[in-house]
Amino acid sequence: MRLSVGTNFDNRLPELLKGTAVDVFYGKLSSDLVGGGRPTFALPAVDRAQVEEHVRLVHEHGFRFNYLLNATCLDNLETTRTFQYHLRELLEWVATLKPDYVTVAIPALIDVVREELPNARISLSTFCNVNSIRQAQYFEERGVSEITLPESRNRDFAFLEQLRKHTDLSYQLIATNDCLLDCSLRMNHANFQSHASQSEHVTQGFALDACMLRCTEHKLRHPEELLKAPWIRPEDTAFYESLGYTRFKLTERMKRTEKIAEVAQAYSDRRYDGNLLRLLNSRLSEEDFEMPDFAKNLNGEMADPGKMGQVFRLLFSFKGTLDNRMLDGFLEGFKTRSCASLDCRECGYCRDWAEQTLKTEHDAGAVAKQFDQLFAELASGAFFRQEDEPQAPVWSEEGEALLAAVAGRKPDFIRSMARGEIRKKAEELAAERRSRQVEPRDVARANLLCTPPDFRVFAVNDLKFLGVDPALWESKEGVS
Repeated sequence: MRLSVGTNFDNRLPELLKGTAVDVFYGKLSSDLVGGGRPTFALPAVDRAQVEEHVRLVHEHGFRFNYLLNATCLDNLETTRTFQYHLRELLEWVATLKPDYVTVAIPALIDVVREELPNARISLSTFCNVNSIRQAQYFEERGVSEITLPESRNRDFAFLEQLRKHTDLSYQLIATNDCLLDCSLRMNHANFQSHASQSEHVTQGFALDACMLRCTEHKLRHPEELLKAPWIRPEDTAFYESLGYTRFKLTERMKRTEKIAEVAQAYSDRRYDGNLLRLLNSRLSEEDFEMPDFAKNLNGEMADPGKMGQVFRLLFSFKGTLDNRMLDGFLEGFKTRSCASLDCRECGYCRDWAEQTLKTEHDAGAVAKQFDQLFAELASGAFFRQEDEPQAPVWSEEGEALLAAVAGRKPDFIRSMARGEIRKKAEELAAERRSRQVEPRDVARANLLCTPPDFRVFAVNDLKFLGVDPALWESKEGVS
């Protein structure tokens, strides 16, 4: 068995992991041109010099290093001259680290990395979602050395057996993710995380992880999802080894040093007596994770740092215990069933095991209300408004109808411009009335005010033609 662990770049970690089954450290700059699978603000801030020193220590202690370039989207910039220039500069620096592996998720980067780092093995990210023998064979022909399979395949033993039989690649299985089985948000989440760690992206590292929030909320309402999540217990690694899978990836790079070492030791021992959720990337305790400094790392123009801190803590709202010893035998049930072709509501296998092994310790109803309020604020946009920010105007149906009619009376060559100017002025007039709602009177006056004085008589005639009451545009300013 060989383990791969995410590093937080604490230089104590290589010494702490000596004597364990750890073979590879994986990680990257907290922000670079390509990006990766975790947002910049949530990772320890490290610069190139710190990465260089850490990788040197990793190699000195006999471990290998895997540099991550596993973003799933580059905004199509990879086909531009400027991006290519900066990409080569980044790869030249990565080459100085002498990484043993480089992980990519975008197929186009396979050849680029091989060209710039010919001595590094190409590892294909789980984000590439290799779900079939045909896909694996394609990447094998492309010269990929290793593929990290999507977690959803961890308990599809028929697939794993055939994949091992028909390919010669090295495979890695993710053991500690508690992601929803066949997560419907997986692709969107990967794209989101990728952009959130790209140094040149417009969001500058800002990341409101709506996918993770939805995932946490779903588990609160349906705790049996934690049994469906395709994690691999330390005790079950031997079974996977019997199928030819000997490499296991342990997440999470955002954990504190002692927690990373604890998880690695448990899998090295192939046994754990305690709450299995403590080994997974389940967010049970803020003490286990490096807490982001929102005030420092987030742009206040994106969202209020205080609000973001509150949101982040909602990710730690699930409190529970999953007794690992009581899970002995759980894996056996998947040797005779295929989850891909079953309706969980009819099967009930994981639900039954959850009732026996999982104890929740939170007030699900109260926390669910917090999530409901948050999702409502996100949907309405209220979450992003500053307290002193004026609320967006609301157009009445009558106001919209009059605007369309007035604009329709304008000559073709100025119609679009006139419509925009009248709309803006009508909203300003509504605001002067201390009203959010834009009414026909605002549109009527705006139509006159936006018309040059020499042509205003035509605007008045248009309003009369449309049957608009003159009282709507009469004012002390005498615009009529």
